[in-house]
Amino acid sequence: MTQFVEANNAVFRYEHVGNAEGAGAPLLLVHELGGDMTSWDPALEAGLCANRPAMRFDWRGAGMSEKVRGHFDIDVMCADIAGVVKETGFGGGAPVDVVGIALGGGVVIGFAARYPEMVRRLVSTSSAIGGSPAAAAGLKERATGVERDGMRPYCEASHARSFADHLRTDADLYEWYRKKWIAQDPTSFAAHNRMLADMDEFPSLPKIKAKTLVLSGTHDPLRPPEMVKDIASKIPGADYEELETGHFMHVQTPDLCAKRIPMFLDQN
Repeated sequence: MTQFVEANNAVFRYEHVGNAEGAGAPLLLVHELGGDMTSWDPALEAGLCANRPAMRFDWRGAGMSEKVRGHFDIDVMCADIAGVVKETGFGGGAPVDVVGIALGGGVVIGFAARYPEMVRRLVSTSSAIGGSPAAAAGLKERATGVERDGMRPYCEASHARSFADHLRTDADLYEWYRKKWIAQDPTSFAAHNRMLADMDEFPSLPKIKAKTLVLSGTHDPLRPPEMVKDIASKIPGADYEELETGHFMHVQTPDLCAKRIPMFLDQN
């Protein structure tokens, strides 16, 4: 059942999912830029959390969580995650497993570096941890545009790269995702874009203590494999793998997501 919790001076929508009686460690699911917690639906239906308790939530500004107002950056977002986990009692105070997609993949890297005592194992896919000045300028330009014009005019240009035609193998699924993207709050989406434009989580990489798996997608032009592999190389002891997927693994290849991630989380 969907619930709400107040943490770090904001209200968040969250939901317990998966198998509360499963043997796997508790898993926190962190969604992508332009998405919300329902983006995990396809992977959950494919069995991602069939053997473990899990929790998903809308980060600040996404879905039905409180919208972004005032100062917002990666430190705030990581403190939000820590607050949501603590206030809900997820994991009973023990470290939990964490998986994040795209910008969520960058956010969970920041979270694991700032709150190492809260993370048992970490999975980051298509990790967005900061970029070039040109990429930052594009993100800031998009932020200004969506504030002025709303989400709709920017959907196809964004998805042409992150959700290209050859990845739209299920027309109904893509239409669901497209409409959900358009329905996000433009002001908060702009804040998320500016946050990513200003992010530089490269100094966080050597601070990560959790056992980590970093995944890239062969069909991801936004975070191509060579870029993601470089990130993995800077995390102590991290495993790296390139998969036949795109930028949004949990939506575009949910069966692969549901197979590969639990395999890592459950290994000795």
